[in-house]
Amino acid sequence: MRTLEWVCSAIEKTINFIIIVCLMMMTAVIFYQVVLRYVFDSSNIWAEEFARYAFIWVVLLGAASALRRFQHIRIDFVVNLLPERAQKLINFINYILIVGFLATLIKYGIAISLKTTHQISAGLHIPMSFMYMSIPVGSALMLLFTVQIILRDFLVPTGANTSASGSK
Repeated sequence: MRTLEWVCSAIEKTINFIIIVCLMMMTAVIFYQVVLRYVFDSSNIWAEEFARYAFIWVVLLGAASALRRFQHIRIDFVVNLLPERAQKLINFINYILIVGFLATLIKYGIAISLKTTHQISAGLHIPMSFMYMSIPVGSALMLLFTVQIILRDFLVPTGANTSASGSK
């Protein structure tokens, strides 16, 4: 369990670094595009496309990081009224449903990525599969973090729980 915790922490740090870099690049490119458009009365196609693709990657990578930190919106006022065992069962079922949904996203995300390998984007001239790969990559990271949560919170005995992140 400690190894999984260490691997997930390293992956999350890497994800957060990539998100920071993408956000900085998006900001610079959008600023460049605004200056180009309003000061020089010109524009280019790649800047808008880059910002869009970077935003998609930031959203999907950020969703994985948020899942690991329990930062997604959760409406649980009814669940909180139930006894602790019922709450734990509902949370477990919820995570199993999340695993199923993420597995579906991975399957169809890979399929659409493979179908768009030869399609080239208009502005950046890169394969569209690069953009579509954000779906299975983000979903796989969320799946890994969900499995970690399930193992830590439901399947590993309480005495063996070594996580530092703790509660939800």
